[in-house]
Amino acid sequence: MEFSGLSIEIILNTLQVLLPLLIILVIGVIALEVGLYLFLARVIKTKYALPYTLLAPAFVALVVFMIYPLIFNVLLAFSNLERSTFACYSPVSLGTCELDHLYGLDYAIQNFSDVFFRVRDGEIVGWGRLLRTADSTFPVLLGRTAIWTITNVVFHFGIGMALAIIMNQKIRFKGIYRALIVIPWAIPSVIVGLTWRQEFHAQYGFVNVLIQALGGQPVSWLDEPTAAFIAVIFVNVWLGVPFYMIMLLGGMQSIPADYYEAANIDGASAWQRFNGITMPLLRPIIIPAVTLDVIWTFNKLDVIFLVTGGGPQESTNILVSALYNAAFGPAATTELGFAAAFSIIIFIILFIFALVWITTSGGLKEIYDR
Repeated sequence: MEFSGLSIEIILNTLQVLLPLLIILVIGVIALEVGLYLFLARVIKTKYALPYTLLAPAFVALVVFMIYPLIFNVLLAFSNLERSTFACYSPVSLGTCELDHLYGLDYAIQNFSDVFFRVRDGEIVGWGRLLRTADSTFPVLLGRTAIWTITNVVFHFGIGMALAIIMNQKIRFKGIYRALIVIPWAIPSVIVGLTWRQEFHAQYGFVNVLIQALGGQPVSWLDEPTAAFIAVIFVNVWLGVPFYMIMLLGGMQSIPADYYEAANIDGASAWQRFNGITMPLLRPIIIPAVTLDVIWTFNKLDVIFLVTGGGPQESTNILVSALYNAAFGPAATTELGFAAAFSIIIFIILFIFALVWITTSGGLKEIYDR
């Protein structure tokens, strides 16, 4: 019996190899945890031995999967790493390459400047081209990314708030409605992207079938730049609304009903209750949610990659998809040091946004601070 090229024999042979390794790994982790606890409790003699021991695996994962890659990415931005010189960065062959040929400030200046400008013979001759088309410069991609991010976040928040208000009312079949709204968020984005790509097909897609049924003319969604950009925005809005609805609905349900009863006694209108009670008390939820949504949307590669592939004529590419293409795509420059510098610039943009947004919006303040 075979399934997609896999037979029971192959699966059993694989398990015979993997199971001993997994058992050794589990036993090793348990032994390290016990050893760490005994060291902290009996040698260091700290009363926090158990909390430190329980936090140790998370700390190790943070270092291995976040801090180390970030440091390594910064080092790459100061390097001339290309696919042709990749072997020089291997620990095995590092000694065969001269270190000054691998890292240096000159490489960093070149990598970062290439993101913004095109330099010829030491002179700036124009904006740097990040993709193949002539207008795929940093300002164009940054502007398109800003439009993409702002549009998505506004619709995410607006529709999510409206649905949360509706779901917070006493209506029949509320549980069913809530489950249906959450479905887009539960489906893997790969399935969502490939499905919507077919639904936007110019001839057979459901979107054009619906438009024609309503008396309109079919649109070549994936062949026209503006239509393709609208299509990917629609898909991402459809994906992101459930997140806001869940967050805001949970916040609304935590607000004491006494506040609304007192407002009703004072004769407050529905808008006054919403603006004076709901929104201020939802601020600790709204600020982090908007911050996360901006970061996620700014870095949203999968929807664009799966629905349009950045086309047509790279008109739906944003900064993060340009970064992917620069490092791994068909238009790759093969200069991985340049791609690392590009990623650091995107990180700096998002870091500055988060810092300014959280500071100016009062997201770090307590609910009742004035």
